Amino acid sequence: MPWRRVLVGVVLAALLGGAAVATAGTLVSQRTAERFAVEDATDDTAAVARSVVEPALRDAVADRAAPAADRREAADRLDRAAHSVAAATGAVRVKLWAADGRVLWSDEPRLVGQRFALSADDLEALETDRSDAEVSDLSAPENRYERGRGPLLEAYQAVHLPSGAPLLLEVYYPYDAVLASAASLRSAFAALAFGTVAVGIALLLPVVLWLLLRVRSGQRERERLLVRALDAETAERRRLAADLHDGAVQDIAGLALTLGAAARGTSGSAAAVLDDSATTLRFAVSALRSTMSAVQPAAPDREGLAAAVDDATARGRAAGLETVVDVPASVPAAPGALLATVRFVREAVANTVRHAQAARVTVSVRHVDDDLVVRVTDDGVGFDAAVVLAARRRGHLGTTLLRQIAEDTGGDLLLRTAPGTGTTWELVVPVGTATTW
Repeated sequence: MPWRRVLVGVVLAALLGGAAVATAGTLVSQRTAERFAVEDATDDTAAVARSVVEPALRDAVADRAAPAADRREAADRLDRAAHSVAAATGAVRVKLWAADGRVLWSDEPRLVGQRFALSADDLEALETDRSDAEVSDLSAPENRYERGRGPLLEAYQAVHLPSGAPLLLEVYYPYDAVLASAASLRSAFAALAFGTVAVGIALLLPVVLWLLLRVRSGQRERERLLVRALDAETAERRRLAADLHDGAVQDIAGLALTLGAAARGTSGSAAAVLDDSATTLRFAVSALRSTMSAVQPAAPDREGLAAAVDDATARGRAAGLETVVDVPASVPAAPGALLATVRFVREAVANTVRHAQAARVTVSVRHVDDDLVVRVTDDGVGFDAAVVLAARRRGHLGTTLLRQIAEDTGGDLLLRTAPGTGTTWELVVPVGTATTW
């Protein structure tokens, strides 16, 4: 993979990771801001209830039988206390409830004296003297005069008359403060998340770049070692081929000529025996030369891929197959890809000779994008692919070797065949393959 793609991938992965963290943090910060706002409203309401409202309460506020003057004075004291609460906390509505659900006082006069059902939370607050807060239900009839102000946060706290009777104080705050707090916390969290990602990328990029340079250097070194190994292998094969050619092949060829000459100078059954022996020796020389071609194939990195592929089909020609080789004059590919191509062709043609009962085999090589596409096609009897490929488990060496070549090069192996239709083996191998064998 090109190093630029790796760098871009690392940066994108880091950015996506940062975005995911920031998104999760946004949700967390929203919930956290709401929780903080509820806690703040609860604490503020409890504080003003104890320090401002409760000291201003008089029993006449809840006593309908009290003299009118006492009730007015109690209402005036509560009115002043409530206004100071609104000024100190930014509240938009204050209500004071009796335990039976009657509104004893509110800065909205139309509510005073009306009775509404208290919720379970309200009753619990009266009984336990606890504070709490929640988003106000503006659809409730007792909240109809708060509509149009946007969402509100409703906090409530039990207070007590001088006589000890409990009342419920409700204070309504704008929810915009909650949203503003959430936005501030969200922005801070996002800045922290992306800042952390930026620092991480800044620290990571030099390390990634260094690793990529090491990988590229290692790949070049492996390619150099592969070339050296190929050169050494080629030299050894040439030595073996030369030894065969100068020794056994020459001796057997000379013996075949001698026997042929002797057969022509002899009559009767002896001549037939000599002629058959000479023919057998000539076939042996042909087989040895075919083996020499396999032992010493043309080196694809030096003599061109076409010559190497042509040598790889020598076994087919020796077996009487018509062979057609279609390879470009120049194939830009790494030595590993070229060597894989030659070995694939040699093994596929060998399979054709052993099993296909074919008259013709065609070999083609094409450079497509970043791959070499190597195709070996015969006109033989074909076979049931499922049966033969399953035989791999029982030691079917031919298909196993073809598969191994594909696996070693990181390529793909395709097979098209059926009984009576011939067979096509196709190898798709990356041109940059540097695999060694």
